[in-house]
Amino acid sequence: MYNILFSWIIVQTFVTSYGQTYGEMDTLLGHLFNASRYNTYLRPLRNQSQVMMVNFTQYISSIDFFDITSGELQITGFFEITWTDDFLTWSPSLYGGKEMLSLPTGTFWKPEFSLTNGPANDKSSIYNSGFYPTWVSYQGSVIMIPGGSYKTKCNVDPTFYPFDIHNCNFQFIVSNHDSAELMLISQTGDINSSNLTENGEWEIQNIDVKVVLLKEDNIKLSIPMLQASFSLKRRPIYEIVNVYAPILLMSFLNIVTCFVRPDSGERLTFAVTLYLSLVFATTAAIEKIPKNSLKMPIMSYEFLCNNCINTIGVTWSIFIVHLASKSKVQQRLPHFLVKMVMKKRRRKTYDSELQPDCKSEVKSESSDDDNFFDENKANPKQQKVAEYLSEDDITGLEIAEILDTIYFWFVSLFVVVVNSVFGYLVLRIEMQ
Repeated sequence: MYNILFSWIIVQTFVTSYGQTYGEMDTLLGHLFNASRYNTYLRPLRNQSQVMMVNFTQYISSIDFFDITSGELQITGFFEITWTDDFLTWSPSLYGGKEMLSLPTGTFWKPEFSLTNGPANDKSSIYNSGFYPTWVSYQGSVIMIPGGSYKTKCNVDPTFYPFDIHNCNFQFIVSNHDSAELMLISQTGDINSSNLTENGEWEIQNIDVKVVLLKEDNIKLSIPMLQASFSLKRRPIYEIVNVYAPILLMSFLNIVTCFVRPDSGERLTFAVTLYLSLVFATTAAIEKIPKNSLKMPIMSYEFLCNNCINTIGVTWSIFIVHLASKSKVQQRLPHFLVKMVMKKRRRKTYDSELQPDCKSEVKSESSDDDNFFDENKANPKQQKVAEYLSEDDITGLEIAEILDTIYFWFVSLFVVVVNSVFGYLVLRIEMQ
């Protein structure tokens, strides 16, 4: 029983789908595209006062490239366009059970779609690739799937690079009919990205598709336009790791320049080498940053701040090395510098071998300098301590070390504030 049923299904399938002869197909094509009954310039409606309804769905397969400087975007994809043709109908029983027919190119009416916001040197028709396979059912339902690569212009906003988001859209108009004759319908309301090959740099977000009418009141013309808009969000990991992080690390490295002793002979070499490295890294990074003067990337200002800090660091190192070379400072020093130098000397006195057996006397001197140095009790070690704690022979190296400490905390605070502001702005845009 089951074998008989299975055989009957197989026979019916082949008879229905593949039972047509060459003559039957030739007769069917001759019947459908007879010049006396079919005109490719007219809408395939028996009642020409009706509005032709065309369903339009865009599919995106891949993002080929996106030039962030010019805003030019190229994608690869295809469209699914469907409508009903009143004249492409037949009875399958008369033609060997044929229910679907592949239509020859150029033999049938089709809506002419043009991309209006593509580059000036790019062809606008979506059929320019020459690939638009079309099928029709015996009931007159036509489905056409043109495909290829398409370009458009995007609204570039590099303000928050590398966390930038850019708005793009494709605008398609029907160039051979107005809204009184043809109307577009987007059944899904978005771009189908189910076949999208993920791009390593860009992510598609906020897809929206809508149909609008372009009106010209002077001639009472209204043209249907389908506008597919979406956002391109950069995947920032590559830029953070390879562009931003090295410059940030060198900026922090610039801070520790003050820990290189001015009298070591390596201070200026280290500072200048670091300066040149940062300039080279910044120059390489600028090549990746979008070139836009209307909306400058915040990172450009951060790079400017880092370069200013680095320049100040080299200048500061030159000043410190020059100051450290002086054996004795002749100029009158601010009181807070003198106080910091003396405090540092006292600390060194306690920890050194200068007077290991009289730390208690030195400690007493720090609280009462007048009573500590009693001429009757003085000894050579005490005299040496007294000379060391005198304010009359402060050296340039001591002043340089104190100034380096102040410079370290000031610049550290500045670098932390600049990068914190940048991080806050980035976090704010990510949360929107």
